[in-house]
Amino acid sequence: MSVELRREPVHSPFGGSVAARVIHCPASVELVQKVPANLRKVSFYADRGTALHSAMTSLLAEDAHARIESLIGKTFGDYAITDDDVENALRPAYAYVESLLDVPGAEYFLEKRVAFPAIADTFGTTDLLVRINSTIHVTDYKFGVGVRVLALSPDGDEDVINAQLLFYAAAARHSLPEFFAEIEDIVLTIVQPMSIDVDAEMVSSVAVTHAELDEFVTVYRAACEEALSNAPRLQPGSWCRFCPARPICPEHTRPLLDLAQFAVPTPPRTPIDKDAYLQALAAGLDLEDAIKDIRTALHDQAKRALEQGDSVPGYALSAGRAERHWRDENAAFAALQSAGFYYDDVMKAEMRSPKQVELRAKARGLEIPKELIGSRRSGVSLVRSENVRVPVLGRGELARTFSEALKAFCGGRQP
Repeated sequence: MSVELRREPVHSPFGGSVAARVIHCPASVELVQKVPANLRKVSFYADRGTALHSAMTSLLAEDAHARIESLIGKTFGDYAITDDDVENALRPAYAYVESLLDVPGAEYFLEKRVAFPAIADTFGTTDLLVRINSTIHVTDYKFGVGVRVLALSPDGDEDVINAQLLFYAAAARHSLPEFFAEIEDIVLTIVQPMSIDVDAEMVSSVAVTHAELDEFVTVYRAACEEALSNAPRLQPGSWCRFCPARPICPEHTRPLLDLAQFAVPTPPRTPIDKDAYLQALAAGLDLEDAIKDIRTALHDQAKRALEQGDSVPGYALSAGRAERHWRDENAAFAALQSAGFYYDDVMKAEMRSPKQVELRAKARGLEIPKELIGSRRSGVSLVRSENVRVPVLGRGELARTFSEALKAFCGGRQP
């Protein structure tokens, strides 16, 4: 077993965490290098994720098998671990990892730096590598609470293997030939305890072959060579989500120029062309999404720069509104009861959500009876087509589908 506690390494421009972005948008590599290094990680969530990774490593280290609760309040980097972090993220992830490591004969590496073959200065740090007999498990933790990350994702008519996991597996195989000797199966796994998808499973896995790793090495080498060429491809997409170069990327700043061309339509003298009007609505929504996205990136980086002592001309940090709190909750509770307040005036008790209880159930090997849980939708939202989870049909579409169903029920006869 080997442990390499997470530090602030010199980042590889072609590292595992950016593999999908490099493959789809090779030009992003040069753009990211133009962003000051201290502004490339701009969010509180990135600090939290780094801290939780470090917390997992400290829990699993040979000389530090501490109780998970002991991490509450402990600071890693700029982030202090909370009770919710322990219960909803660390405990379930730790339980899964322990189930692997408890297998007799399991060998493993924690936070292992691995180099990718045939590309200079290209490396990454795997969260967990486990060998059990002739099988290697390459595991990556995702502690974000956003969109579910899968080891194998549907993309049109194909299923796409997570590029970051492929990178780590190929790099580990290259860097640790003895560890991979006589390996027959390679299992890539994402462990994501929390997600906005209510019914998402915590663990997502896919088995890959040595041939698939060889193919990925070829594809990634070609993308990296294109990134270093004179005219690399610049292509926006879902891989842009965490790209720090969005504030200077032509594909993301172009909507600001488009805004100047977006004029209020003149009411037509003849009956309006409905299709053209709906297309105008779609164009306006696309523009609004793009502007909102780059606004967030600009604000995040400017705030981080000011917090670190840099000067952003025309902008400064301002304290937020004051939020009141009890100086001493126990003393306040006693004083308020003495003053005549009822218990319910001061205290409230809430049952944990099904998702929170499920996480605890998984960690303890328990099962929740399905009949105890119901679900209801909070309402109807407007989202982009590719982000639809449960489609809601409009009245016209509902009428059409009902008519088709009724016709089929009548054996093709018109009722």
